[in-house]
Amino acid sequence: MNNCVFHTPRETHVKGNDNSALQPPPSPPVVGIPRGLLYFHYQPLWATFLSQLGVTVRVSQPTERAHLETAQSLTRSDLCLPVKVFLGHVDRLKDQVDWLLVPRMISVSPDAFMCPKVLGLTDMVRNVFPKLPRLLDPKVNVKPPKPQGFAEACSWVGRHFTSSHAQLGKAWLAAQEAQAEFGQRLLTHPLDEAIRPWDGDFSQSRGQAGRKPVYRVAVIGRPYVIFDSVLSHGLLDLLKRHLVDFMTPERVPMEAKEKQSRRLPKKVYWQLGKDLVSAALFYMERPEMDGIINVSSFGCGQDSFTSALVEHYVTKYSNKPILNLVLDEHTADTGLNTRVEAFVDMMEQRRRNGGQGVNVQRDEHAEPSGTMHTPKEPKSPKMHLTIPHMGPLHLGFERVLKNLGVQITMPPRPNKEALMLGTRYSPECACLPFKLNLGNMIQALNQGATDIMVPAGFGPCRYGYYSVIQEQILRDLGYQFRMGRTDDPDSLRDMLATVKMIAGLKSKWDSYKVFFFILHRLALVDWALQRAHSLRPRELKRRTTDRALRRSLKIIEQTHRFRDLWQAKRRVRREFDAVAIDPDRPVVRVGVVGEIFMVLENYANMNVEERLGEMGVEVHRGLWLSDWLNDRFRFKPFRRNQFRRALRQAAPYLRDPSGGESVKSVGKSVHFARKGFDGIVHLMPFTCMPELVAQTILTRMASNFNIPVLTLIFDEHTSPGAVQTRLEAFVDLIKRRH
Repeated sequence: MNNCVFHTPRETHVKGNDNSALQPPPSPPVVGIPRGLLYFHYQPLWATFLSQLGVTVRVSQPTERAHLETAQSLTRSDLCLPVKVFLGHVDRLKDQVDWLLVPRMISVSPDAFMCPKVLGLTDMVRNVFPKLPRLLDPKVNVKPPKPQGFAEACSWVGRHFTSSHAQLGKAWLAAQEAQAEFGQRLLTHPLDEAIRPWDGDFSQSRGQAGRKPVYRVAVIGRPYVIFDSVLSHGLLDLLKRHLVDFMTPERVPMEAKEKQSRRLPKKVYWQLGKDLVSAALFYMERPEMDGIINVSSFGCGQDSFTSALVEHYVTKYSNKPILNLVLDEHTADTGLNTRVEAFVDMMEQRRRNGGQGVNVQRDEHAEPSGTMHTPKEPKSPKMHLTIPHMGPLHLGFERVLKNLGVQITMPPRPNKEALMLGTRYSPECACLPFKLNLGNMIQALNQGATDIMVPAGFGPCRYGYYSVIQEQILRDLGYQFRMGRTDDPDSLRDMLATVKMIAGLKSKWDSYKVFFFILHRLALVDWALQRAHSLRPRELKRRTTDRALRRSLKIIEQTHRFRDLWQAKRRVRREFDAVAIDPDRPVVRVGVVGEIFMVLENYANMNVEERLGEMGVEVHRGLWLSDWLNDRFRFKPFRRNQFRRALRQAAPYLRDPSGGESVKSVGKSVHFARKGFDGIVHLMPFTCMPELVAQTILTRMASNFNIPVLTLIFDEHTSPGAVQTRLEAFVDLIKRRH
């Protein structure tokens, strides 16, 4: 099938009576649009705008099964299949066009982000392909303080092709009208039909023409999966063959989605994920719907949470059958057909039993916020607090809060039981930190805790939504507790209010002193860990550094006041000075970067730093807990802001943050490479969206600096033996390069 091309014809002008051969008119510039991801949302806008400027728009041809193998070979990272397929479209298109359009889509509404992989998409494209046509990467970010919408993005793109303000204005008006028309068509047509005026090559084959559908279902999934027949394995055609009509999230009016979104205990802060969950809540109450099919991509970080929300609310508030489909390149068409057949049988059985409507009748006039969230609170008003572990974080606050009279029960350090419990009850593709945190919560609740306090936030990383899913799981298990969230963890005012509430302090000044004492304790903990990393590869007697570190952490734990910290630091220094070392022993230097929980938590990363130290490696972390906190609260103003520094260092490779620690993973890796380090170890949990962006980009960085990078991905199936083997091979490689 040919690529889809849109263009505005240009007239040929001939001057006077010149008898010379007519010169052909200059060819209009050709702009390529990959047929993937947000193409399914904004193709009418971009195609119309560019065509109005006399630009030829070329869309890559629809995905074919033969393309999947090529798409997966373009990068060694563990990106989800839709992103790899998008890169495949770029690969097939890049040599056919003068320009390539890959907008930097950060947010299209003030209360939501795009997926972190979409945030980093332009940078991944730049780093995966060494040779590209000129890149059009306008930024769309409507969040304050400097909102940039589609008008600014189109203007930026248009100035590459014309300097006429009148022409730009006319093109923008036409683009707005096209996108609005597309939005109206979506309410009455499936997406592939709605988009046809702006893409005549969009494939469509529904089969079974003339046969009236017997069932109607809501297919909840991302349009770039559902309406790509290869990624969806022809799901929509399969439904039609089974006489099933379907409705998708795009058919739900925006005001209805917003109304449904307000019913959640916390708004989903991913734009596409919010649309999916809201549409599911809308369709589950429609009596004409016979069932819900929830479609997700394997390894999609967002889907691990949004699918859990959809399944929870549909099963709890509706008696409609639900089918969960997780699709990837290994999905067998026969198996998919079998599952759809069984689902159709389930809908037929439900009809025979007269099962129509929903279980819960909701008052339409009631306040929508929180109507689907009925927590069971413990009867006792007295607080019995617990906080899940994250590396040495508990060393900062546990003893301090106990000394203030707070009843706090810390769960055991992350262990096999916590991992088993968390894995048993977590969504399948939830990340390892989520599972260990959930396991910690279960352990603490079993020990009598009644209050869980967790930091949260508003994206784009999944961490800000952990507490919502974890609370949902724990309440479904029957636990009664209170969940406290600091949804603005970067706000000093909110943090001080939280400390004041927990410790029962009388004034803001009291909470200020307590909080900053906690932060300084953590800074001293990090200093001790840095000393241990320096001494471990040089120690003369094995494990003496580890013993000195354990004694040092106990010394820090015993501090009660600020002045105790100065004495503690002197005692800790003496502990490490007593470790016998060989200062002339040759060691190699390795930087460790990655997702913060995986870097800080020894159980999660299977003691990577200690293993490297015993192999004669001096470890330098790219991420410290005290730096992470200092960037937020500036408790040591003379310290450089590590995030801003990393952002500057990452700029040649990653220009915009994509959430989590992606900026520091890339920026600190560049820093280590420039400092002449021997290698970099990148730690990440399986399905971590920001670190997948970093992993993809680090390949190019490693090639440019000729520095080996080892990415270790952890989940509940990772074995210590495999980690040890890979580290040994990596260190051997580094030493052979010397």
